[in-house]
Amino acid sequence: MPDNKYTIHKSKKSQVDKDLTAKPSLKRNIAKTPYRLDFVRKVSGVEFYCDTKASDLLSTRDSFKCIDKPIRWLVASASHDRDYALIEKYVEAKVEGIVVYGGLGQDMKKKLGGVVATFDASIELEDAVQKVYEMAEDGDAVVFSPSCAIKDDYNNYADRGQAFIQVVNDLKERE
Repeated sequence: MPDNKYTIHKSKKSQVDKDLTAKPSLKRNIAKTPYRLDFVRKVSGVEFYCDTKASDLLSTRDSFKCIDKPIRWLVASASHDRDYALIEKYVEAKVEGIVVYGGLGQDMKKKLGGVVATFDASIELEDAVQKVYEMAEDGDAVVFSPSCAIKDDYNNYADRGQAFIQVVNDLKERE
């Protein structure tokens, strides 16, 4: 039984523990939707997933439920306020590090920076991917899940997803 603050009794999982894992129907729905948790590539033991269709925190939460390994979250900077309480327990339980793409993410750092081991930000997608790759460890999953509509140089989530996939495919194995 994992040792975390959500465990109530070692012989029975709490409702919170059950909520941290996806039901089979959720996994099936995500798997059949393009740009929802699509596996891109494994580089130096780090798995990269493109989840650019996740345009809100609840979609990202559902993606986190489907992953059973430490997560490094590549998220977008939003131009509006977000209620991080919707995802805080998932970040605390599953996410080791966050890199904000498209801005400094000061609001996110204020709300979630204290529950992850590492937090960084970058304006450009290429730099953000490099930062999250450097942050990740063997066995981690990097999830590019913007969790908001992004105002950037891409036409839509599919274009942004293709750009992410290209950057990941250009990554070199670590020495």
